Amino acid sequence: MGWNPGLWDEWPGSYAAVVERVARGEPFVTQWSVGARRTVAPGTDAWLLRQGGSYGIIGHGTVLTDTYEDVHFADPRRTANFVDVSFDALVVEEDRIPRELLEVVVPEIAWRFQFRSGNRVSRDANARLHDLWAHAMGGPAPGR
Repeated sequence: MGWNPGLWDEWPGSYAAVVERVARGEPFVTQWSVGARRTVAPGTDAWLLRQGGSYGIIGHGTVLTDTYEDVHFADPRRTANFVDVSFDALVVEEDRIPRELLEVVVPEIAWRFQFRSGNRVSRDANARLHDLWAHAMGGPAPGR
């Protein structure tokens, strides 16, 4: 999942407020665009990639629903594909896993060319993301 605050920044209250809420153990459930992807299975890991500046992974969630069509988040004249996601781990941007580290640990993903949400991650790469997140955050991997 990609998030570029320059294109959308409508977190309830603020992104920092949602981070605090999740830190208290309350998952944040929301609708999220998956770009042109038509199928994303419930139970799929959803890594939140900060785009448009402070690039890097800032969160983890789990997809709750099948893909569905709804009004586009930035243009109400269009539609887009979405899933519902439950975010169980979010960090402030300063604590992100930076793109430069992602490029070393998971090099098969073109981290500099992730311009939309809904990109697939292989099982092996996803396992390394879980391990990297656990190491970076000093705790267990999310969603496990």
